Amino acid sequence: MGVQSIHGFVLNVSNFSTTAESTTYGKAVGSALGYAAPFVVDTSRNGAGHGTDPEWGNPPKRKLGATSQPGGGPELQLWIKVPGDSDGSCGYGTGVPAGTFSPALANHLLKGD
Repeated sequence: MGVQSIHGFVLNVSNFSTTAESTTYGKAVGSALGYAAPFVVDTSRNGAGHGTDPEWGNPPKRKLGATSQPGGGPELQLWIKVPGDSDGSCGYGTGVPAGTFSPALANHLLKGD
């Protein structure tokens, strides 16, 4: 199966890149493929962008992102990573094992504190 056979792809899963950054990248990938392949963007943690803290695990000042965007962007914006699932015992999730849901982490993403 060649790359030309893919229906689409997913970007930003469990990451903090903004939807605009992911859209630019997604369009570049489509251009490299030679056709506008549809793509979706995980917005479950990108509502405040990267932030200045280099920490990757449950970092501070992150927010839920929007799940819709009018035209010209991704086919869908979804919360692929479950909001509130821990990255491991780090950052705001100290003591919460990776993959474990934490109401405190979910609340953190709602408030962006």
